[in-house]
Amino acid sequence: MGALWQSEPTRTEAPKETQAEAPLSKTPRQRRLWWRLILLILLVALVAVGLAAYDEFQTSRLQSREFSRLAGTLTYALEPGPSDAIVYPGDGPFDKRLGYSALGEFLPRLLKRDYLINQQVRFSPALMNYVEHGLFVPYVEKIQAGLSITDCRGDMLYQYNYPQHLYPNFAAIPPVMVNSLLFIENRDLLDPKDPQNNPAVDWPRFAKAAYSQIAKYLALPGQSAGGSTLATQLEKYRHSPDGLTVSGAEKIRQMVSASVRAYQGGPDTTEARERIVRDYLNSVP
Repeated sequence: MGALWQSEPTRTEAPKETQAEAPLSKTPRQRRLWWRLILLILLVALVAVGLAAYDEFQTSRLQSREFSRLAGTLTYALEPGPSDAIVYPGDGPFDKRLGYSALGEFLPRLLKRDYLINQQVRFSPALMNYVEHGLFVPYVEKIQAGLSITDCRGDMLYQYNYPQHLYPNFAAIPPVMVNSLLFIENRDLLDPKDPQNNPAVDWPRFAKAAYSQIAKYLALPGQSAGGSTLATQLEKYRHSPDGLTVSGAEKIRQMVSASVRAYQGGPDTTEARERIVRDYLNSVP
């Protein structure tokens, strides 16, 4: 008798690729829901960023906090003997006029003639790092320089001051001078409603200037516009080489330096903004 063989039923296995992809596959409806969710998240993020930017433009809250915190670390102190932590100013017109740029040459020549350095300023480590990045040293600059020669009794023999005529403080400036200057240059500079205002940046004006530069690059019609505020103009013609803005990097250096200088006294820049007006009128012919 022949043996009866019964073959086992064959099992059809799904391809491995199909098994792996099955759990991840989504229906068209699910894909549409995912895309809507992603777009909604992006929209919410853009709205949040826009509201935060608008609030910052109106209050300068973040700028005032961070710049004043940075300015608080940029200190210096007058100590005995020659300094081993100091950087002399560069090629700015006012730095040259007042002799600061030549200190690195004057002092060695005096030492060779048996003069001694009795006291000299030492920068804090934060200030050394700040100026080594090319930024201008923040300090309250003198508004008048000159030469005075007196005799042994202290009587004046010769005196010359530059500038010869100036406004000693903001209160001494006629309001018509202040209003005329601000109308042309920086209309919201002294707005009392914004005590923490950063005088180095006028955002609407800066945006217009940025657009004009892009339009100029793309050969689009329109007039070019400048984005400089009074604060950045002071930094430019005092401390930038030859008093000029030759690049975008130089403009950023002016803006950052002006911002730090403005917040040196703390988040409230009211006095700093009044000082900017006084210094601008005293130093521009």
